[in-house]
Amino acid sequence: MKKTIYHMIDTLKSLPVFKTYVDIIQMITIGYYIKGNFEWGPVGSIYSFNQIEGNRFKIGGRTSNKFSKKLMLDGHLAYGTKDQDFKYGGGLLYMFDKNPRRCINLSYKRDLEQLGESQNAFGQDFLFTSLIRRNPSTRLSMVEQFQGYYEHEWMTGFSNTLTLTHRDLHAIGNTPFINYQNKDTLYTRIITTSEIGLLTHLAYKERFVSGEFERVSIGAQYPTLDINYGYGIPNVWNGNYEYHRIQLNLRHWFNIGTLGWSRYNIEAGKIWGRLPYPLLKNHEGNETFWWDETAFNLMNYNEFVSDQYLSFYYTHHFGGFFLNKIPLMRRLKWREVGYLKGVIGTITNENKQYNNFDGIKDTYLLKKPYLKAV
Repeated sequence: MKKTIYHMIDTLKSLPVFKTYVDIIQMITIGYYIKGNFEWGPVGSIYSFNQIEGNRFKIGGRTSNKFSKKLMLDGHLAYGTKDQDFKYGGGLLYMFDKNPRRCINLSYKRDLEQLGESQNAFGQDFLFTSLIRRNPSTRLSMVEQFQGYYEHEWMTGFSNTLTLTHRDLHAIGNTPFINYQNKDTLYTRIITTSEIGLLTHLAYKERFVSGEFERVSIGAQYPTLDINYGYGIPNVWNGNYEYHRIQLNLRHWFNIGTLGWSRYNIEAGKIWGRLPYPLLKNHEGNETFWWDETAFNLMNYNEFVSDQYLSFYYTHHFGGFFLNKIPLMRRLKWREVGYLKGVIGTITNENKQYNNFDGIKDTYLLKKPYLKAV
């Protein structure tokens, strides 16, 4: 009987129509079309549009597990019909060990980027993002970046990542970056930084869903703490700025009995040094109609800037605690969710004078706490 079942499964797998359906499902779930040694994608970024590039066409991909389970190569090439400019990038990831995780990554890119976008946001070159924008994407920045990092996991839930980054931030169009020093006005079209960073990740009894190269945390039994430190190295690789920055992030989720479950995230950060506003903390905005739990959904990109801040969000899922007591609502299976997010931030007089925020269009300082509740 078992042999018959296995034979039927093998026969089904060999059918072209079955293979096609499997390929489509894989493409939808992971965003890549897998063909032999290569994975083409992300398929959602093949075409998009914005106010700077016009129609944007992108081709890219990465090597598959069939190519290697230790080395992954990736790259992309994009072109905008309005700016008539090519963008490109590439990189490699090499796995020394998977458990504990130890790997090295090297990458280069020259492409447009949205400052002040949350890490959970859809990419600006994603077609879905183009369709659900609530504002024209006029504040993209051209970024040229070399980066390398080594990740060393000492044990499950405890790791360090050492990063070296060289970054050129280019002004787009005819508007340069403007700063002020000793009553002099400074105009520049490129902001260059060279930075070394160290991330410490602490998550006791953390659990993962893992592939050969990527893995996704599904949480830990106790709060997770990330400590991220960076030092801007002056006069190295044309780095123009010296600064220190530190960011602490504490997050966790927990059950509250019959009342449902909650999740919170607390982030605190400070930057030491005189810097142009693109290098300060641009608080995470969202200019799409898609809800982003980790961003301020009514805040525009680059709308508020700080060099020291404290932010938080708290989400509670009641799981039908109230609506299940109403017969009609219980049949609809609707669920209640409460959300609270806020930030307080300040900026030093040195950075106020250096940037003259009164002259920067649509960018402001946080003069009072910013709160949002749903």
